[in-house]
Amino acid sequence: MLMPRFINKMLRLSLLPALIWAFLSPLPAQAQESYQLKPFQASYEINWDGSISLSGKTVRELSQQPDNSWLFESKASALLASITESSAFNWRSNRPEPAKYIFKRSVLGKKRHVEVQFDWTEHKVTNKVESQPWSMNITEGVQDKISYQLLLQKELAEGKKQFTYSVADGGKLKQYRFAVDGTERIDAPIGSYDSIRVKRIRKEGSQRQTYIWFAPELDFQIIKLQQIEKQDKAYTLLLKKLLL
Repeated sequence: MLMPRFINKMLRLSLLPALIWAFLSPLPAQAQESYQLKPFQASYEINWDGSISLSGKTVRELSQQPDNSWLFESKASALLASITESSAFNWRSNRPEPAKYIFKRSVLGKKRHVEVQFDWTEHKVTNKVESQPWSMNITEGVQDKISYQLLLQKELAEGKKQFTYSVADGGKLKQYRFAVDGTERIDAPIGSYDSIRVKRIRKEGSQRQTYIWFAPELDFQIIKLQQIEKQDKAYTLLLKKLLL
């Protein structure tokens, strides 16, 4: 069925296969200071332009827990479909150290649940997916499928222009690569802001393009994300509301 296929693509927000940005001009004074992880809640509108136009919403939220660990959640919904991803992690050595990643998807009543556990004592990660459980060894610095986004945001604020992250994804360690692609003023429901445009670096020949815009004035939050599929089909996220 066509509808679940493109709804799935639209909802894979947190898979944003990667956020990246960099400055073509000097960093603002606030970005030059020591980076501090801070709670936030960001709400987005989603628009899908394809054979059928659709709209939806996404909420990304970071909160600190009573034990000083962190929880990062991304929730996307449209029509009768939804995707929720969460990353429970500790902030160590200036980066996320994932403890547990959870993925939940519901499309027209069909559900999928994935739970990934990180054991940093044994340096192993285990996936408790219903049909295909897996386990593999990991090294220091490995991220889950959404925690890397926070590391990208941090390193962009510190002035980096190219980014590579090892991510535990589907029983493999995959390399997510990004690079700063320019600057641009973005008009979004939240307002108009100067932004840093980051492009995901994909394999040669890939027809998929992903661009992410970060707004320094908004604490380097994502103000826009656009993914272009083949045949000019695309989905776009625009920031609607931000609580810091």
